[in-house]
Amino acid sequence: MAAPDVSLLKAYLGESSYTDEDLSVAMAAEKIAQKRRCRVPADDADWPEDLTEALCRRVARNLAMRGIPLAVLQGDAELGLPGLRLPGQDPEVRRLEGPWRRMVLG
Repeated sequence: MAAPDVSLLKAYLGESSYTDEDLSVAMAAEKIAQKRRCRVPADDADWPEDLTEALCRRVARNLAMRGIPLAVLQGDAELGLPGLRLPGQDPEVRRLEGPWRRMVLG
């Protein structure tokens, strides 16, 4: 499979209000972040499906978190529920990238 691009990301996200520029910026940032953590193919024409799915999910999370800068969802004072702190990493991204993770020694 070819390396993910904005058109693939648009299909993954479905109907959204994000501009192509928003998508391009988020995808570039997440591609770099993924490359730091995983052994990604040097050839853009040879991307595995699981890394592609993980990258699209990374970008979707990036875009969603822009509206929640402190990563804390408001609680419900009426019911006495506290605010909810969102996890730093997506478990599905960790699962999909698991076989591709770089091993750090030392």
